[in-house]
Amino acid sequence: MAADRPPVYLADQSAVLGVPARSAGRPIRRGRLVAGIALHFLAPGYGLVLVTDAALGHAPHAWAAWLPHALHLGGWFLAAYGAAAVVASGVAALADRRQRAVAAPPAVSLAPALAAAQGRFGAAADAQLVRIASLAAPAEAGPIAQDIIRLLAASSAAPASDPGVQHGTAQALAILADALEQDVRQRSGAAQDQARVMARYIDLKYRPGSDGQDTV
Repeated sequence: MAADRPPVYLADQSAVLGVPARSAGRPIRRGRLVAGIALHFLAPGYGLVLVTDAALGHAPHAWAAWLPHALHLGGWFLAAYGAAAVVASGVAALADRRQRAVAAPPAVSLAPALAAAQGRFGAAADAQLVRIASLAAPAEAGPIAQDIIRLLAASSAAPASDPGVQHGTAQALAILADALEQDVRQRSGAAQDQARVMARYIDLKYRPGSDGQDTV
């Protein structure tokens, strides 16, 4: 049984389909970086405020009087420092969001992927690609369509002349085409049922002799 199983090929879908690949390590977001820096310099900043206060001659010389003064000064410092940190982190987070929106790769559409795969994996796979193209319009962004794109990306990274690749791709495409056809059939059946319900509703509501009230 294991010998009949089609080979599995893994590939970076974005690279095969012409979409910029993600970097191996996720970069640190500016918002988190700014927040981390603010937390890191919280204690040194408070110490600098106390030193500056003492240098300006505002700090009491007696320890018993200096401690309440330092705590009172710390309250004002925490409020001002926290507000500045929140504003800076928010601005950095907005910059991160704008950068992600600009750098986000466009979503890969099913139709170009099907067209690019035509003639690459043999006649059996081409027949399934034509079948999928005739069914895929109602479910272009569905999970089955995304699996088809992933399959084509993985298969395209392998040698197309390999008989194992051709057989495995055609077999997988046939399975996905069956699933897509069943999904389209279910969608069509649900739409037909809704149409029948609405037609019955209109008939009962507006038939001559009815009282015109909702019957559903």
